[in-house]
Amino acid sequence: MANLMRCASRKQVAQEVTRGVVEGALGWKQGTVEQVRERIARLPGLTPQVAHDGWTYSLAISRSETDFAEEIRRPVELLSRSARKGHPVCLVLDEFQQIAEVDANLGGVFKAITDDLPGVSLVFAGSRRHMMQRLFVGRNAPLQNVADPLALTVIAEDEMVAFLHARSAAGGRTMTGSAALLTYSLVRGIPHFVQLLAAAAWDQGTDPIDEPTVKRGLVDVLVHQRGNLADRFESLTNGQRKFVQALAGKPTRQLDSQNFLDVADLAKSSAQRARSQLEELEHIIWDERMGWRLQDPIFERYLIHGHPLEVGQELSPEVTAGGL
Repeated sequence: MANLMRCASRKQVAQEVTRGVVEGALGWKQGTVEQVRERIARLPGLTPQVAHDGWTYSLAISRSETDFAEEIRRPVELLSRSARKGHPVCLVLDEFQQIAEVDANLGGVFKAITDDLPGVSLVFAGSRRHMMQRLFVGRNAPLQNVADPLALTVIAEDEMVAFLHARSAAGGRTMTGSAALLTYSLVRGIPHFVQLLAAAAWDQGTDPIDEPTVKRGLVDVLVHQRGNLADRFESLTNGQRKFVQALAGKPTRQLDSQNFLDVADLAKSSAQRARSQLEELEHIIWDERMGWRLQDPIFERYLIHGHPLEVGQELSPEVTAGGL
């Protein structure tokens, strides 16, 4: 696996792919010193060394004349050669959408890799849906028809609730059934936010962890993230602010309805412009059950009631209930 999130240049992409391949490749660090060095010698800029605790290596890709296309390709080529009968090789490229920020032509580099190296299964994972669609979907997408799209759904409620119970028990505490359900529902079951809220509830130090504990945990999350949430809101245009405030806690299937326009205090053209921009920024998403809604449940709750809260406060039932 290679994570491209922090890559800001082709060189860094090459370094991260190389690191991911070397650390995860099948059997690369097994065998004699000569065998290991022979394998790694095929990678540019990689210097292997034998230490007391095993192999270490350093990356020093620094050739100024290269465009790093080959340096990205060669680790994957070596992966293909290392595949053994009955043991397929897979390379996961996480936060792949970052290549669009690095270089618009990088998509073509990876397209060539997939065309020429069928022995390696590539998984392109990304957290920015729109940017991934630009890369893979549409007539001008550089990686069109390269991969089958797969959208991950929310983990089922019963599975997540069972997980919360098990994790609490492993730490020597009990989470009540209603508290686990509330933790799930307050953040719509999205794993990252479930983890965030469950950790905040745990930090309250109570046993059992009950509904009031979860509500205090939610307040702590809102308070601790208030600065970042405020920055996110302030980065929006005035029209976008009106739009998200009108949508917060009130999903709708008709963003162009007169009722929504009245609540948002926006003209139809302004609302359409804000909608397009917010969808591009992935602040709003389409929910099959509820319609259009805000993507981030913590940001949504900040817009509804985040400003006056202080650490240790408890949200009232009527505030936490509803279709959020």
